[in-house]
Amino acid sequence: MKIKRLVFFILLLSLSSILQSQTKVSFLVDDGFGASVNRSMHLLKKTYPDIAKKCQFQEFIYSNYHESDLDFFENSDLIFIALHNNGYIFKAKAQLLSALNRGAKVYALNMSHEYDSELQSWGVRFDEWTLAAFKNGGENNIMNIVLQKLNKDFGFDCSYGDIELTPFSGIYNYKNKRLHTNIGSFISERHDLKESQPWIGLVVGRSDLTKAQYLYMDAFIQNIENEGFNVLPVFTSQQPGSQQDEALKRYFTPSDTIPQVSTIFNLGCWFNIRPAQERAVLEELGIPVINGIILDTNQKDWEESLIGINIYNRSNLVAIPELVGYINPSVAVVFDDVSHNVKIKNAVDHQMKTILGRIRNIYNLQSKPNKDKHIALIYYSYPPGKENIGASYLNVLPNSLVSMLKRLQHEGYDTGSNPIDSATVFNKVMDAGRNIGSWAPAEVDKLVKTGEPVLVPMDVYKKWYNNMSSKIRAEMEHKWGRPEDSQLMTWTDKYGQTYFVLPMIKYGNIVLTPQPPRGWEDNAKSLYHDPLVPPPHQYLAYYLYLKFGLKADAVAHIGTHGTHEWLPGKEAGLNRDDYPEALIMDIPNIYPYIVDNVGEGLQAKRRGQAVMIDHMTPPFDKASLNPELRDVKNSISKYYDQKSKSPIASRIIYDDLVSKIDSLGILKDLSIDSITDQNLEIIDDYIKEIEEKQTPFGLHTFGVSPPEKYIESTTDAIMSMKKDISGDERNEFRQEVKNNLIKSGEEELNSFIDALNGKYIRSGTGNDPIRNPSSLPTGKNFYAFDPRLIPSRATYSFGEKLAEELIVKYRSDNKGEYPSKVTINLWTVECIRNEGTMEAQAFSLLGVRPVYNSSDQVVDLELIPKEELKRPRVDVVFAPSGLYRDIFPELMALLDKAVSLARTADEDNNFVRQHILESEDKLKKMGVADDSLAQRIASVRLFTSPSGSYGTGVSGTVQASGTWDDEKDVAEIYFNRMGHLYGQGFWGTKVEDEYTYLPKDFSKNVFKNALSGTKVALHSRSSNMYALLDNDDMFQYLGATAMAIRTLDGKSPTVMLTNMIDPAAPNQETLEKFLGRELKTRYLNPKWVDEMVNEGYAGARFINKMVFNLWGWEATMPESVSDNDWNQIYETYIEDKYKLNIKQRFKDSGNLYAYQSMLSRMIETVRKGYWQADEQTINKMLTQFNETIKDVGLACNLNVCNNEKLIDYISGKINDMPSMSAEEKSRYKSALQKLKSSSKGGNDIDKGKSESDLNISIKSTFKDLNKKMGK
Repeated sequence: MKIKRLVFFILLLSLSSILQSQTKVSFLVDDGFGASVNRSMHLLKKTYPDIAKKCQFQEFIYSNYHESDLDFFENSDLIFIALHNNGYIFKAKAQLLSALNRGAKVYALNMSHEYDSELQSWGVRFDEWTLAAFKNGGENNIMNIVLQKLNKDFGFDCSYGDIELTPFSGIYNYKNKRLHTNIGSFISERHDLKESQPWIGLVVGRSDLTKAQYLYMDAFIQNIENEGFNVLPVFTSQQPGSQQDEALKRYFTPSDTIPQVSTIFNLGCWFNIRPAQERAVLEELGIPVINGIILDTNQKDWEESLIGINIYNRSNLVAIPELVGYINPSVAVVFDDVSHNVKIKNAVDHQMKTILGRIRNIYNLQSKPNKDKHIALIYYSYPPGKENIGASYLNVLPNSLVSMLKRLQHEGYDTGSNPIDSATVFNKVMDAGRNIGSWAPAEVDKLVKTGEPVLVPMDVYKKWYNNMSSKIRAEMEHKWGRPEDSQLMTWTDKYGQTYFVLPMIKYGNIVLTPQPPRGWEDNAKSLYHDPLVPPPHQYLAYYLYLKFGLKADAVAHIGTHGTHEWLPGKEAGLNRDDYPEALIMDIPNIYPYIVDNVGEGLQAKRRGQAVMIDHMTPPFDKASLNPELRDVKNSISKYYDQKSKSPIASRIIYDDLVSKIDSLGILKDLSIDSITDQNLEIIDDYIKEIEEKQTPFGLHTFGVSPPEKYIESTTDAIMSMKKDISGDERNEFRQEVKNNLIKSGEEELNSFIDALNGKYIRSGTGNDPIRNPSSLPTGKNFYAFDPRLIPSRATYSFGEKLAEELIVKYRSDNKGEYPSKVTINLWTVECIRNEGTMEAQAFSLLGVRPVYNSSDQVVDLELIPKEELKRPRVDVVFAPSGLYRDIFPELMALLDKAVSLARTADEDNNFVRQHILESEDKLKKMGVADDSLAQRIASVRLFTSPSGSYGTGVSGTVQASGTWDDEKDVAEIYFNRMGHLYGQGFWGTKVEDEYTYLPKDFSKNVFKNALSGTKVALHSRSSNMYALLDNDDMFQYLGATAMAIRTLDGKSPTVMLTNMIDPAAPNQETLEKFLGRELKTRYLNPKWVDEMVNEGYAGARFINKMVFNLWGWEATMPESVSDNDWNQIYETYIEDKYKLNIKQRFKDSGNLYAYQSMLSRMIETVRKGYWQADEQTINKMLTQFNETIKDVGLACNLNVCNNEKLIDYISGKINDMPSMSAEEKSRYKSALQKLKSSSKGGNDIDKGKSESDLNISIKSTFKDLNKKMGK
């Protein structure tokens, strides 16, 4: 026994001696190289076993190494380090210096440029042969690096090979891992490729090939080939002479030896992009490029994440490829841990299937005859109501639909036998192409029995539904119940079979169809409690039908904007658990979108997989003056003329002026109490400003350029902003602008058809054409910019001046007091228009400024010394939109850092620090025991909705005005939606979810505390197109922010807008002035009104929406809207004081429903006590409202048909009017009763359509589907 122990001990000593005598070799590399180093060391051990016995090898990767793991590293004899510009190497500085002090040989495998000189001073060697070998990569080269150093530095008797050169670009053969620079040699080597099969281009990074990260490439190549394609796998490099654009041109330009590829799938090569050069190449090739995204996280973390793509990677992975026109940003590859020090890039199987579907469907668009393509043209009918079909500044019904159908017919699409004219299309859509609210079941009956909707049987839907992810099904049933519990847009026949009703109008293989209702109006309580409500079952049934029932070759969402891209799910990099991705699947999605709304368009590109076709704004012209303002202008001129001649005459004119000016609300606009001579000059300037204001007139029709007179006036508007050129250059530029306006209409339709043919759509900048004429001609797949470049140096300078102007104006109006706290709303659309001026303004208020690198990218922030700042640091709270969070997360992080920097300045009157310290004390009293946590929470200044949620909830609540009586209820919705923390280590967090000992609503109360004490609520406007009343977004952010502060502090803050409409003359304006000018240039201007009414149904819809948005401002910021404003709206549209025949023209357009809806909203404003209208005005509105019911029935929207308080108010008021007959008094409620009653059971089938006809139609629709599903 003793002998055995002695032998064992001797063996241990021997082994220990061997280990101690072995040369220790360490690699410290970035994660991507871990696999390559690992393979190389295995190759060395296999090829040179004798050498391997004398060495110990260990590789470390940056993301996983820790000090406790580095004993081997510190005691190594030979060390290789791969450098990275993020400075990871410094985490191992202590061990590295220790090893160098012991005499270890340390070699850099590459150069960082940033840290090289410092590392050299430590003793790290930069050997040219090693650098060259590593640069070429590959297992043999890395093995030979080790062998060479063992030979030269340690005297090992071993040979090593020459450097194997890897071309900078070429073609990759996955079967034998050979790299080719000649397509002919590749094709001859891949003799299994079939000449008859179509080709797909694949672009991968050379660096991944040099790192042996090719498994994901092989998986995609194999699967694409299994789909019946040949694959041309091109790899590219960042090296000069081998840029991606050059490689694309070299390998994808068709010739006798180069095949024509259908689509290019770019797999993670954003770093090779030179936008201008690559755009030119792709326009020449005409080949669409799909953006395949490679994540630096593993699959599980990505799938469970609410964020999706890391906020610091989003620009590189999504924004940069957009600059070139890449489409369909799709997560394709994840970085999985194989072992502690090896990570492998793997293809995501279910994403690969979707991407292959996208590739296949683009090829189908290219190869399928147009007559056989099935296309869905999706328009918007939301919220449900007969008056509300359309899109932002686009005449959808009927003009754009007719324009598109005619072009499709011209291109050989099967458009059926129905006439394609305005009257036919309009009548078909109004009769059978509308969404219907759950409050009008009789309308659904009527649609089923007289229209030709698609009826999706419940059992068919359930088969589709059951193939969706378990996560989606669980969420759906938690919120909406089982499919068979659905009430929205369902119909049951007399046999008890229930169907989802999908309004669709068939023009041959083209269907016109409204996007389904989002469901908010049928689930009002969700507005209060849940910002992440999924769409209802009918919404899912609709998109599933488009894929599996209609088998659509493509869909087109018509105009700005729908709801699909705003459904719950990840912020970016979506998967099958996210509603937008789960519903669009692999269907090509084409999206005509207004050119001046790039920010929201990016959401459709990134979350809705849309290919943008931007369209023009309406044409522009100077507003001119309405008769009343023209009269005031003339009177002011007469007053000054008579003042020196006749004091009596001038006094008469003055008294008359006072009355006129007061009646027009000018004093409120300008915050003037009295009319002095000095103030008359201000008023005169204001009227001139109104007269000269560049204003949009009418709406745009997709594919149609403006008439000649508006071509000229819009050109004038653009030239008025172009003050930096003159002479011949100016004349040439003017002609270019004019030509671009003329050809924009045709370009829109051309691009629409190109997209339906699976072609590349040229990319370019968007935005307001008046500010950015390079956005013309339209018809582009627009993009924004590289967010790393904002704010630029010039923009920061603008922001500085605006911040000082804000402070000076506030102090002037508040007895020298500083605005200690400012709350700013931040929007993506505005940031893109003004290039980060609001962010620059915020930095300046906080007393920080950007630090730029040599490429003018913002790389850091620095504190402005108090001696230079010369004023207190202003506390800034941010209430950005959910879209801003998704698109500009890097800017959110930068703003958060700015707050942290300002907090550190221990100065008198540092309002940032002062408020944070006060908040820390409050938080400790609320139960936060940890000091560091208290400081983090107290320092949070960014609040918005949770990831995957959008909007404040206020618009829908204000619309559902019958559900609340106190503005505090509305404010509470705002707090619930927006009370999620961002920054200081939080991202969309409710702190109480993480720290469960904290009380319920803790995060909401943190938000309230941050808002309280706000002196100025600030937003911006940078568009000649969009103002305050043309959509609901401004009041649901700026108005709601002011309302929320008012409920906390008992009074509204000063509400300001940074006006950057003219980029050369930005300024700070009060809400009252901005809103007043808008009313006077547009909605109270007979020139504007006449042009809008000329747009027919769509113009009537727009005017009705304007009245609702005025109500939105009334509800959220009542100080900004006066009784006088409502009186002028009433006089203009109901009294028709300009004799424009408005009511009759609404009726002739087929949209008297809009007139009725407008009246209902005005009456509701009276009912709720916001507008103190006189009895005569009220009676006139009630009478007109009642007459519209007689003429056309009910609009059947939420306010007209589902606001019980308004229904009772109107009915009661009408009942008290002695002039009304019994029939007139009962008309409203009788009409409602008919709408709310439903025959159900399939009875009362209209003549001409029997129950059996319906069943035959259903069976025909689903015959192929049921067969496929094995029913």
